[in-house]
Amino acid sequence: MTIEELKSNIKWWESKRWIYNVAVGLFGIFAVYDGLSRGEYSWTIDDTIGIIIWGIGANIFYSLGTLLELFDWYYLKNKIGLKRFRIIFFTIGLLFSCLWTLWCGWLYFAKPHLW
Repeated sequence: MTIEELKSNIKWWESKRWIYNVAVGLFGIFAVYDGLSRGEYSWTIDDTIGIIIWGIGANIFYSLGTLLELFDWYYLKNKIGLKRFRIIFFTIGLLFSCLWTLWCGWLYFAKPHLW
């Protein structure tokens, strides 16, 4: 892989980041809306900070796709050929992140630690 191919790979992943962010954000908004509509809840600054940290963490995990391709290219000399599986990685990662966000949002508002 040349530097130009590496730049192309990074560009591919970065061009899909907005899809990832919109999808995870919509699932997060739905989880928060659903949780707030179930009963009385007093929103705090901690909740806002938690959402910001969640978004940053989700984007860090999204970057693993690019890092895995770079690892395959640099250390494994492209023996695995992860590039041909990138759409599968993107789709599985997107679905997992959306469902994880939804599930964690529901758990947060369910307050299982108070049961």
